[in-house]
Amino acid sequence: MKLLYLLPRYLFGNILYLLSYLVPKSNRIWVFGSWAGELFADSPKYLFQYVSNSEFEFFPVWLTRNKKLANDLRRQGLNCYRINSLLGLWYSLRAKVAVISHGMIDVHRHACARQEIVQTWHGIPMKPVLLSDPKIKAIRKRKRKALLSFFFPFIKKDIEFNNYLAICSTSPHITDLFRKVFGASAPLVETGFPKNDALVKNSYESELGRKIESQIEQGYKVGLYIPTYRLEHEFDIVAYLQANLELIEKWLVEERMYLYLRFHPFDQRRLSDSLKSSHVFLVRDEDINNDVTNILGLFDLLITDYSSLAFDFLMIEKPIFFLAPDREEYIESNGEFVYDYQEMNLPISKDWKSVLEKIAKDEYRNSSLEELSAKYHSYKDGKNSERLFKLISDKIST
Repeated sequence: MKLLYLLPRYLFGNILYLLSYLVPKSNRIWVFGSWAGELFADSPKYLFQYVSNSEFEFFPVWLTRNKKLANDLRRQGLNCYRINSLLGLWYSLRAKVAVISHGMIDVHRHACARQEIVQTWHGIPMKPVLLSDPKIKAIRKRKRKALLSFFFPFIKKDIEFNNYLAICSTSPHITDLFRKVFGASAPLVETGFPKNDALVKNSYESELGRKIESQIEQGYKVGLYIPTYRLEHEFDIVAYLQANLELIEKWLVEERMYLYLRFHPFDQRRLSDSLKSSHVFLVRDEDINNDVTNILGLFDLLITDYSSLAFDFLMIEKPIFFLAPDREEYIESNGEFVYDYQEMNLPISKDWKSVLEKIAKDEYRNSSLEELSAKYHSYKDGKNSERLFKLISDKIST
């Protein structure tokens, strides 16, 4: 039934795909998108800004499904169009390069023939994704897409990773991991993630960033807690936090520390009404323009469970504490980790009392963090966007 519903759209997609095959491509026009075309975030954002702010003879275009976002970016003088608008379609047809964070749904998935795809990916994964996902449902989905791609060739752009122009990695160690995710012949390039340039440039222009800087200047430590989103039938991470809030608040007061919470939007709504604390604050999407990288470098420490942001935070060599109260349940629901956080040899706790005790002991050795950081990040010079831009430019000009 679902295929019958999608059939007219897929047939129309074939027409656009054929049209994009016939329309001449311009090496100067690059299109960018992220998070299914909904957000201005992640590595495509930072590479887009780099190209937009540089003196290169390129025409970068941000594609989105979000009308408000399109208007906001255009008011800033940036080239931004809605994906399904006439101009969005035109630049998609003409673009030689498409830069994405998740999949072809980030840009125009139909007008993509002869387009060179640059997959920046949105983080180093712990749970299984794409080709590394062993679940029966995931395997069936991959087989179904492969079959449909014979009749609807635009789907190939979403599954044939070996035909991409480049897929970003951060180090040889992560390249080995990404071969499980994208395939052994995937064109992995160790440029670093463009989004991580923000971690070393230390430019915090948001109101929230200024608030955190002020707290640090007053002598407080500032921590960030980012748990992974759970489905409805999985462990209730919000309720678990609420049950321990009194303990956390008391500890924070004693340690002269503030704790910021970054939850999935669905969980933010549950917390915003119940969170009343002088030392615990909720980071909302609107506080950071849907991009936590903007403030990540401010924090003194990170508490997380299975979030890929642990790898990003490791780049700045600050303490990371894992709080995983539901490891066994999470594995049962999502499958074995494609990369197990236990391999990082960092402090791990099963409850809030334990993790707070580990933070208070402050047993970190800077040397071990430096070694671990170097294993996951070959570059920490703030030039990941520059490196990736040069690599793309060189590849399409040959």
